Amino acid sequence: MRIGLLSPSIYMSPSRYGDMIFAPRDLSVFLANGLVKRGHDVTFFTAPDIQTHARLVGGDRQLLEKQYQEEKLEHAGGERQKWASFYTVKRNYELDLTTRAYQMAKEGKLDIVHSYHDSLAHFFDELTGFPTVYTLHDPVPKNPNSLPFWLLNRFKKHNFIAISKSFGRLDGIGLNFVGTVYHGIDLPQIKGVSPGLYLACAGRMVPEKGIHLALDAARTAGLPIKVATSVMKENQNSEYFNGIVKPYTRDVRVEFVPFMKNAQKTEFLASARAFLFPIVWEEPFGMVMIEAMACGTPVIAYNRGSVSEVVRDGFTGFIIDPDSENRPGKGSWIIKKQGIEGLVEAIGKIDQIDRAACRKHVEENFTVAKMVEGYENVYEKVRLRISSCL
Repeated sequence: MRIGLLSPSIYMSPSRYGDMIFAPRDLSVFLANGLVKRGHDVTFFTAPDIQTHARLVGGDRQLLEKQYQEEKLEHAGGERQKWASFYTVKRNYELDLTTRAYQMAKEGKLDIVHSYHDSLAHFFDELTGFPTVYTLHDPVPKNPNSLPFWLLNRFKKHNFIAISKSFGRLDGIGLNFVGTVYHGIDLPQIKGVSPGLYLACAGRMVPEKGIHLALDAARTAGLPIKVATSVMKENQNSEYFNGIVKPYTRDVRVEFVPFMKNAQKTEFLASARAFLFPIVWEEPFGMVMIEAMACGTPVIAYNRGSVSEVVRDGFTGFIIDPDSENRPGKGSWIIKKQGIEGLVEAIGKIDQIDRAACRKHVEENFTVAKMVEGYENVYEKVRLRISSCL
């Protein structure tokens, strides 16, 4: 199959935005290389400095490297011009790459376009009718006054791929989901080490990630915790950090570390006794959960979003109801206590989890090969359906 994999976000560039946590970067590279390995002809429309086995069509380096300014706002200067210039460059960079993808499609060089992280493709899809599928990485928006809601509602009949089944459960727009494909990781690159005594937590320093809840649970359990998070200098002015997180640091042995990659991340996760994931939002997938389990580290997580699809309760960790609210699976978990009490009880029972079973769970469900196979099935399904309508 001739596949155009479209991941045009300016954040895909590892040389320009390598320090930024941007999950679609590694995932789309894994997918491109995996599809090539399976014998497909893959054209990857993305950053020009991405290393891939696919045919690379890179974005305009000038838009990445030069400091173009929004001329109309020169008189404004300051932050207004800075951000207006950045988002104008970002839009033009991504629009240029999306145009290249559909130009190849128009020339008969592609069989399908897979928009992996791009909203502009919807307009080209609408205009051309070319077979296109979209992977959604963020939860379906609920606010009718938000731009993402307007966009998805406008194009809700397009072909969407969810990264978890919870997407459908939480979809209030009525999107045309044509499949669910879980993320996968490159397992050979992840090796476990002997577990340590500390608890681990990771995420941006924002309320949704529940870092304050992880610290509260660690304090109550009497165990040290390491938190991989945003650059701490940036957090000094954060209302969430100063008002909610920081007070816990007086009563718990906590170490904040920056986000890590590759071997450093593996060591951080694999050396932990357990990984805490008490999220306060409907997490669409949660890559860090499968990364932790791949290292052999069990996960203790609140029952939100995709958690119950990723963690096997009592086998690769424990799922905790965050509150008394009705939600799928409520009351069926091994730990019956809710909230912080549930997290603490799970921490006390974490040695019951077989770390080898955590690794095996990922091997059986969340590999690159599984992800590639899932997307292949969706591509074929969409192509067959469109062919039957012609």
